[in-house]
Amino acid sequence: MKKQKTRSLKDVLEQTLKETGLAEGLETLRIHKAWDELVGSAAAARCVQRSFKNGVYTVCIQSSVLRCQLDMQKSFLKGELNALLSKDLVKELIIR
Repeated sequence: MKKQKTRSLKDVLEQTLKETGLAEGLETLRIHKAWDELVGSAAAARCVQRSFKNGVYTVCIQSSVLRCQLDMQKSFLKGELNALLSKDLVKELIIR
């Protein structure tokens, strides 16, 4: 019987998530959670639709006043979001 190389559970889980396509979904959930933490629960409640694809995080906001305020802080918010994620995942932030 051939001896197999032992792998850590973390490596096995990462490979499984990538192979099943679940890794992207988990990253998206992490981004949503980080966004909620960044803007606060009151502002997060005004976000009616959010999506993440190819490094672009799009947030649709119900309140025009909040949308305008967040749009003026886009660069700052993108940097803080990536800092919360400990990765440079969000390349562009679109606020609608």
